[in-house]
Amino acid sequence: MLNTSDTPAEREESEFGDPLQSIWASCVLPYVGVTDVRRVVFRTVTDAADETRADWLRRARREAAALLARLGYRDTMPTPN
Repeated sequence: MLNTSDTPAEREESEFGDPLQSIWASCVLPYVGVTDVRRVVFRTVTDAADETRADWLRRARREAAALLARLGYRDTMPTPN
């Protein structure tokens, strides 16, 4: 799962206890048969530089390709221009 956030990781963990992880991994996905929950959070979005955002998109493509490979799909991700 890919999420974006404007809350710094330290604050989210100390003040909120990572509620999105809890919601998705405990309250939603198990009920539709998903037991292997992997989550990547890109943060902080509001003040991110263009190059940082480009890095996030590259990482998102890698994560999606890795997921498809684990599921047995090959060469299904388009290469960006």
